[in-house]
Amino acid sequence: KTSSAGRLPIPFLIFGHGKAIHRMGLDGKRHRRLVTGVGTSILLDFHFKEERVYWADKHTGKLHSFDKHISGLAVDWIWNNVYWTNGEKGEIKRMDINGKNQETLLRQLTLPSSINVDPINRFLFWLSGGTTPSIQRSDVTGQMKITLIKMAEQLQALSIDREDKRLFWVQFGLQGESAIGSCDYNGNVLHIMDQLLHPQSFGISLFLERLYYSDAASRVIKTVNKYTGGEPLDVNTKQMSKPPVDIKVVHPLNQPLEDSLSPFPDVNECSHWNHGCSLGCENIPGSYFCTCPKGYALLSDRKTCREIIPCEGNMTKCGHGCLATENGSVCVCPEGSILQEDGQACTGCSSTDRGGCSQLCTPVTPSRWQCDCQPGYQLHQDGKRCIASGPPPYLLVANLVDVRRINPDGTGDQTLVEEPRGTILALDYDPVLNSVYFASTSQKTIERVDLNNRLRDVLVSDGLDSPEGLAVDWVHRKMYWTDKSKGLEKPRGIAVHPLAKKLFWTDIGSRPVVERASLEGSERTNIASTNLVSPTGLTIDFTEDRLFWCDQRRGLIETAALDGSDRRVLLENQVGRPFDLAVFEDRLWISDQEHQQLRSVHKRTGKKLQRIHGSMVQPASIVVVHPLAKPGANVCLHLNGGCAQVCENKLGFVHCSCLPNYILSADGKSCLPADASNGTTVHLYKQNNECYSLRCDVNAQCLLNAGNPKCLCLEGFTGDGQLCVDIDECKLGRHNCDKTAECQNTAGKFLCKCRAGYYGNGQTCQALETTSPWVTPISPVDVTTEHHNSNSVQSCPSTHETYCLYQGVCFYFPEMKSYACNCVSGYMGERCQFSDLEWLELQRAEKEKRRNVVIAACMVVLVSLLSITACVTYCYG
Repeated sequence: KTSSAGRLPIPFLIFGHGKAIHRMGLDGKRHRRLVTGVGTSILLDFHFKEERVYWADKHTGKLHSFDKHISGLAVDWIWNNVYWTNGEKGEIKRMDINGKNQETLLRQLTLPSSINVDPINRFLFWLSGGTTPSIQRSDVTGQMKITLIKMAEQLQALSIDREDKRLFWVQFGLQGESAIGSCDYNGNVLHIMDQLLHPQSFGISLFLERLYYSDAASRVIKTVNKYTGGEPLDVNTKQMSKPPVDIKVVHPLNQPLEDSLSPFPDVNECSHWNHGCSLGCENIPGSYFCTCPKGYALLSDRKTCREIIPCEGNMTKCGHGCLATENGSVCVCPEGSILQEDGQACTGCSSTDRGGCSQLCTPVTPSRWQCDCQPGYQLHQDGKRCIASGPPPYLLVANLVDVRRINPDGTGDQTLVEEPRGTILALDYDPVLNSVYFASTSQKTIERVDLNNRLRDVLVSDGLDSPEGLAVDWVHRKMYWTDKSKGLEKPRGIAVHPLAKKLFWTDIGSRPVVERASLEGSERTNIASTNLVSPTGLTIDFTEDRLFWCDQRRGLIETAALDGSDRRVLLENQVGRPFDLAVFEDRLWISDQEHQQLRSVHKRTGKKLQRIHGSMVQPASIVVVHPLAKPGANVCLHLNGGCAQVCENKLGFVHCSCLPNYILSADGKSCLPADASNGTTVHLYKQNNECYSLRCDVNAQCLLNAGNPKCLCLEGFTGDGQLCVDIDECKLGRHNCDKTAECQNTAGKFLCKCRAGYYGNGQTCQALETTSPWVTPISPVDVTTEHHNSNSVQSCPSTHETYCLYQGVCFYFPEMKSYACNCVSGYMGERCQFSDLEWLELQRAEKEKRRNVVIAACMVVLVSLLSITACVTYCYG
């Protein structure tokens, strides 16, 4: 089990080959046969502590009392259980490792296979086949079954990486494409590595940074890096006589004990000379990596250090120097980055692409990193992109004769402001008042439109010449605009950064420039003054504190830090005459006046340039509307600051309070009904004389703030408290209805209703598929979820997402304080726990039970009568 000097055991592979189980080192050496006569198509696993190998023949099912048609096998090395899947019966079963106490944990599964167990976290994972392949999970008792990922591709050979707590699998597409995929235990942080694989019997296993898989076509076992993929390496150089099947890497790190990551103490590989590093070595738990001193870099073997030299010839694009190798010069990447496939560009936290991360990038080793997101954003399943939480964003576009609202993908074009006599080039959005500010160069005015009630106000009508740029400071409550008659030569675009207290603008005069100043106009500084012809629009990426601007005549898009450093060209000669820009998440939107259209592009790479909207009069200023698009605004605007009832913004922090007859709970956010018995006194402020004098709107509530009365509009309404108007959540996109559902606005709330051909609660709708055995189109579910109304049917909270079994839809009835399930066709019961066949069997069993009870009772009565008769006969005899 262990090697010399008390070190960790040497890892090795066990695999099925021919009709035997073989053992081989990870270097392809020390190959020998362990067991013979096991069958040609086996599944196997091991129990390291017991020094045993377990296997089952998929065709005969031979292993103690195993079933036929076994499709997966897993050994629990902590609780000493064996689990297996039966693909034909759709079951998962369990028994002790001694072959006793066999039981069925799950039934009615769709072609389950490749079961894996994590006994420390007490999870079972398996693949589900059928028309919609998926990865599913339950606890080790078969409860809390959920679907982690649904895929269009066919899935094979699921395996667990217990070091990173991730799942790995092999997938094949309809066009023959193949890949190795991975995700975390919750189905998130999805990572796909394209690999040329053959769709035959597969086995995969993880150990440290490597993934090992059997290749039946070439009859070898291959290995790739589990983080980066790349060209696979052959473990065994000599081709096997028969294709290898299921494989496992045997090592205590692959079966950690519950009280420790390893049953052996961590070993510092760097203390042994055979770690292989030529100069520096750094130890990490369970592994190590090589390092180099300053002026040196690692070769592709990640072990050998070589001195960095200047690049020559066609290698001059390398930004960090070169290394001389036997095959010529190669580019060097800074620490924390690796070389991309083109041999010149670098990727990683220390590179310009930040390792592909949208926002935060954290180095783990010199060749590995992890992505993370800022507060308010969630990491996408791809493990790189950051998606803003809250309602979907949308664009506001000045279109010369009107103001348009457009979805980020170019759909859903709506006219918000019509101005047939005006020439609208500049606009901005105020998230506090939910209003649009726009300037008309022909009317020489600046107006404001309230998006709640569409009321318009003229704010500035005197002293304007040609206002072509406009910016609203949503924190300090000020408005800025550019006008060529006010001291600057020809100012055009303008942007404000309230948190940095900086103002940015462009000037297209005789000396084109991008400038910066304080919010009061002092500390004026050049950001860019070279290689400019006509810089027009500019925007700020608040997640990265970067500035983007466009040059209309050069068709150029550039970006730089807020101080002008790290200036880079993003696009050149790919957009006709760009006028303005807007940025959010990973996308940059551009208005192109030459082609009268909107375009979008990846904000960091300049790739994926798309035309998203055309046929516009003359698109000019663009702004993104979303609670996170302008940070530092009223924190109560997004999700009511997390408060259950009343939210107040105090110096940028949330302060929650409650309505009359409620008191604030200990968590500082939720509210509880006031209990007069505990001495709590709740004043009805609306009956207070001071509140009465305010004459709050009927849709408002009067509250005392520091002893002063104040009218606050109820949830679902907006205004100053004296006048509260309904918020049209549907029109403003402030609803959570499914994309296949209709949103219907009502006073103070909204309704979600699935469209024809779909069923669900409105927040989640599923298509009715007549060919699917799981859904019947005869009586589709038609449930409307009403929001902000405790007397209506609601969707179940996340705590009850697994309440309904077998794809049933969970509903909550507040009036009855109860949960109910709408079962799909073929299932019934309170929690959809019974299939039609199971229900019939239960009914038959119940009838049989009642029948047996009646027969038993009759037998008891008959025996009693016979006994009495015998006694009487004996006595009188």
